[in-house]
Amino acid sequence: MKLCTRFLAAFGGFAIAAASAQAQFYKLHNADIGGGAIGVFTTQLPAGNPSTITDNTNNAFGGMFTLRDHPVPWAGIEFNYAYSEYGRRISSAVPPYSNEVHTDQHEATAAYLFHPHFRKLQPFIALGGGYIDFVPSYVGTNQWRGTGLAEVGFDIPTSNPHFGFKVQGRELVYRAPDFNQPNLASRKWVASSEPSFGVWYRF
Repeated sequence: MKLCTRFLAAFGGFAIAAASAQAQFYKLHNADIGGGAIGVFTTQLPAGNPSTITDNTNNAFGGMFTLRDHPVPWAGIEFNYAYSEYGRRISSAVPPYSNEVHTDQHEATAAYLFHPHFRKLQPFIALGGGYIDFVPSYVGTNQWRGTGLAEVGFDIPTSNPHFGFKVQGRELVYRAPDFNQPNLASRKWVASSEPSFGVWYRF
């Protein structure tokens, strides 16, 4: 219920912001807004600083909103907001320590799009980055981490030119948070793979 409420509130804010931007500051070009569900599967990357601390993240799901604009027909930009919540199990061998931290994750990213618009399928590739805000329910304070972003997917138009579906795979790469607690710092880089399915509305 909490996830659904936040998802709907964020979508309303996203739509209002998009309409306001179009009316006051910038004329959008073949733009669309979209929303959908994402899965979150996070793994540690093999390279990184050695540490006795391990950081394992439970698989989770969440929601994402996207605003895309196409100044030229085959390319554009996108802005994303995503929310998910899950548990992080942080453990240490020396000294022995283990704790699971319930974490809310807020993603704010932007990316450049290569997006040819064919009639039936509209593939796209996006590269960009931004920040993720990790908010623990306890243990330390919230923490922002910079992240890289890569996306591959395609739009599925319908008979209605203003409405369609979107399927994509996303990859976020960032340093594992320690919630500003030095004893929780694994100093590891992690990758979050996020399959996503959603809908979009084109202006």
